[in-house]
Amino acid sequence: MIIIGASGHAKELLSILPEEQLIDQLYFFDEITPNLPDKLYDVFPILRNTDQVKEIFTHNTDFAVGIGRPQQRYQVSQKFKNLGGTLTSVIAATASIGQYDVTLEPGINIMSHVIITNSVILGEGALINARTSLHHDVSVGQYAEISPGCNITGGVTIGNFATIGAGATILPKIKIGDGAIVGAGAVVTKDVAANTVVIGTPARVIKVLE
Repeated sequence: MIIIGASGHAKELLSILPEEQLIDQLYFFDEITPNLPDKLYDVFPILRNTDQVKEIFTHNTDFAVGIGRPQQRYQVSQKFKNLGGTLTSVIAATASIGQYDVTLEPGINIMSHVIITNSVILGEGALINARTSLHHDVSVGQYAEISPGCNITGGVTIGNFATIGAGATILPKIKIGDGAIVGAGAVVTKDVAANTVVIGTPARVIKVLE
């Protein structure tokens, strides 16, 4: 398996990978960050170009996205799919996931101690960070990022490429539009339009993104 990225969120993914994936050959990929060592933690090789990726894909096409930002997650996913890769989910063993009417699309990251109840949908590439709770009838869009410690209450809809800041609470049946950003610690009491930034308690609009 290849994890895209060799810092930040990629290091967190390493901490929750099942042992069988660590026993199998594991690589990281980073063609941007300067001055990286040849191996992460002196153990895992860091690939620096797509020719190396293609070589790995001749015997294992699995890859996971170790990048947090929604648009970047999407872009690198498409790039690696085009190279012949298979977008793969990484789910912590400590995550609690409901048994009924739960849809988990490919490429999701569900981190440590996440709680997901029943009737929940996670779109492709969604990132659910540690100690977040998603309650009944929640829908999370493609490549959305939910930061650590969020409380997403029942019936909430979060759009594609949206970002929910650390410790935010979204009240029941609220809709968060595509590309919207909810600030850390915000309490969202009404719908948030697409490409809109909100902060505070209760959350208020501070910016509309172009």
